[in-house]
Amino acid sequence: MSESLIYAMSTKGEMKLEQFNEIFKMVYLPRIQIKKDVIDINIRRQVIRMLDSLGYCEFDFDSRMVYMCSPCLVLLPTYGLPKAVLAGARIPSLIAKIKIAVRSRRERAGFTAITPGSHNINIPASIVIEAVDTLTIQEIANEAGIKCLLERPAAWDLVNFSSSIDEVQKSLQWEKRQEQNWKCDVFITDKLSFWSKAEESTGYKLVAYQNPVDQQWQHWLRDGERAAAVERDWGRYITLSSAGLSVLLYDENHYKLAVPVTVPLPCILARALAMCTGVSPIFATTEKKAGSIPSRHPVQIYSGVPPIIAKLIAEKAGQKITPACLENEKGEVVYD
Repeated sequence: MSESLIYAMSTKGEMKLEQFNEIFKMVYLPRIQIKKDVIDINIRRQVIRMLDSLGYCEFDFDSRMVYMCSPCLVLLPTYGLPKAVLAGARIPSLIAKIKIAVRSRRERAGFTAITPGSHNINIPASIVIEAVDTLTIQEIANEAGIKCLLERPAAWDLVNFSSSIDEVQKSLQWEKRQEQNWKCDVFITDKLSFWSKAEESTGYKLVAYQNPVDQQWQHWLRDGERAAAVERDWGRYITLSSAGLSVLLYDENHYKLAVPVTVPLPCILARALAMCTGVSPIFATTEKKAGSIPSRHPVQIYSGVPPIIAKLIAEKAGQKITPACLENEKGEVVYD
């Protein structure tokens, strides 16, 4: 089902968000036994984030457009033989070309389609090429007629390109602004989610207001009588950082990093994490309180994250990493 979704999107190249919603309803939802005329917002949101973080496409919610990325083999930060993952748009004929190119170099390269586990939102299999050297990967890309980025791992470029929390805070345009008489939700730091009712608090408060005309959400960071428009993901991390709360868990023994599902990283940092393996994270649940994450809270666990990349991502997000064990016999429960 997930391949059908990405194939359908790839034939469009770019589309309005409303067109994506229609494709999502027709191609994706029927296969998971949800009525075609109903979109589960949580499922849709997770699929959007996964497709974006794995480099298949980019969602521009300001212009309400979806842009497919050009197909490209991008280098992964591995310690053995070089590996590259297929990012961007794809159609069956492209996959066939890549397989033929790899097959003709079977002594120097291998083709692997990694299907996400059962705990994942259903998304396309990750196509990974492993070869004896980057020149062989370049040859495969040339034969398939696609680009490749092999100078250095994409994860490094992405994490260095991303803004930092300090830069985002300095760019905020503060103004004196009264509370709007619109429907609103407030981000509650001890619950790591938005709630319609919130107690008065000191320090930063992130408020989501729903425009009664177009039903779109606007996010404002409030500090007393001052307020500044802010991007939703950065707003959450600014609020958490100002409160001294840490929500990133890292298992240095297994190179795994966990992020709360309700507090996803800003898109470029999320893509940097995903591009450590080119494979989607698994969904899990904290068994007990871990760092500032409550017990029984949903998280996403990314694999293959080198310590230095985990450290850089945490610094960019204004976080301190909490050591944790993210692997056990069930493979799905987080331990503090």
